[in-house]
Amino acid sequence: MTRIPSTVAVASLDTHRLIIAVPNKGAAEMVSNLPRPVAASVLRQLADQLDGIASPSEALLAASAGAPEAFTRAIRKAQRPAGLDPLLGYVAASMADEEHQAAEEPAPLTPGDVRDALAFNAGERDQVLATLRDVLLDTTTARTPDQALATARILLDAHARQIAALVEAHRANIKGRWGLSRSTRSLLTGYEGARKIVTAYAAGLADEQALAEDAATEPADR
Repeated sequence: MTRIPSTVAVASLDTHRLIIAVPNKGAAEMVSNLPRPVAASVLRQLADQLDGIASPSEALLAASAGAPEAFTRAIRKAQRPAGLDPLLGYVAASMADEEHQAAEEPAPLTPGDVRDALAFNAGERDQVLATLRDVLLDTTTARTPDQALATARILLDAHARQIAALVEAHRANIKGRWGLSRSTRSLLTGYEGARKIVTAYAAGLADEQALAEDAATEPADR
């Protein structure tokens, strides 16, 4: 007799960023509206949490003391390969179509992926540092030298603009505090010059990346 669940949970990308379903039989499914590098980082954080969960027997004791969720998490860990790399490999393999799994290649890391990751990390204390972390940890994408160079340009462009904004904020603070005088004019001019140099460096990186993307989209017969 087929067991009928008493409760059915419904989740969608309207309410969740990342949804993973692992049935008792068959391949797992995953849907996400996160940038690819960020989704990979989330999976790693989940794996780290699973690696730190107590054994099922310890969780059972915790459940009897009023913490049943600990038992549930421990059982989930016991049903998965031990360790971070096997867990990620299990999820990645389950997501792939079984008939084409061996032939599939990792999706390339595109400039759009990097920009999406930057936008997602806009609320972080250091947006560029958080994005660099996600990109370096992402093993689900393939990187050619050109793609790696594009990633470097985009991140260094964003980082240079961060520095320029810090220099400008410091210049404005000094001007607001001490005003423009003979003693502060040279200092303020120096800050303004530094800001322009860094901004020009960022603009140069952006121009190089734009040219590279234009060249990549040109017809092959040109």
